[in-house]
Amino acid sequence: MRKYSAHKNIVKNFLLLTIIIGSSVGVNAQFYNKDYVAKIYVKDESEFFTFAATAENLTPTDINLKYDFSVYSADDNNNVSRSNQTDLFFLNANEKRVLTTVDVNYNLEDKITLVLVLYDKDDKPVGQDRIELVYENGYQKILIPETSESETTANQDQAAPQDGYFIDGLVVENTLTKAGRDFYKYFYSEYYNRGIQTKKNIIIEEVPGRMRNTRISVKIDDKLLWQFFSQPKKSFLQDMATTALDRCITHLQQLQQQKENTLTRY
Repeated sequence: MRKYSAHKNIVKNFLLLTIIIGSSVGVNAQFYNKDYVAKIYVKDESEFFTFAATAENLTPTDINLKYDFSVYSADDNNNVSRSNQTDLFFLNANEKRVLTTVDVNYNLEDKITLVLVLYDKDDKPVGQDRIELVYENGYQKILIPETSESETTANQDQAAPQDGYFIDGLVVENTLTKAGRDFYKYFYSEYYNRGIQTKKNIIIEEVPGRMRNTRISVKIDDKLLWQFFSQPKKSFLQDMATTALDRCITHLQQLQQQKENTLTRY
């Protein structure tokens, strides 16, 4: 986990900064996040928020990209400091991963804006996301942007996040052997490290198979996405975990695309 204590550039005109951020992330949002999705997720820790910058490849093709994750902090006099982290990274087809994280203390009194931008090889922005925090009643609060009527319709079947937090689905374990438990451990580690966010539950189930082996299956909504006969070898189970998670991600993306297509057909 990395904390933002890098170089700080002091800017006097916060209004100009707000216009720049708003126009790049808000007005042009419809042009981004089509093939490569930038998303900032938040986790509530005991004394601070942890924000995870993530990137997701919605295409069947591997890609090299660059990210810039910036944190803007404005005090009461509208003096603004900026800390940022940038790096090149590689995404496999249909892969989602956590790029970096940043902690923000609840007691910090400044107004905080976090901006994540993904760039292609030509330095063209292809994905963007933003989260804003304001200091109210002695602690930081995440601003939830107002949604348009179309956005409300598109999200009417999803549980609304409260105070900016995301309620995720579960990875449910129903295993019998050490190999099954190890597979679950490797699968969940990949699931966590890639920053998967979904309302769907993923079921990992192990049943008796042929001879002394067991059969391990991975399902979403009773749909079988991956199945194999277990082996105790670590590298084999790790490979199976990666393959199974890739199948799950592809299925979740397909469900999301089907949902979007259904909502636009009226």
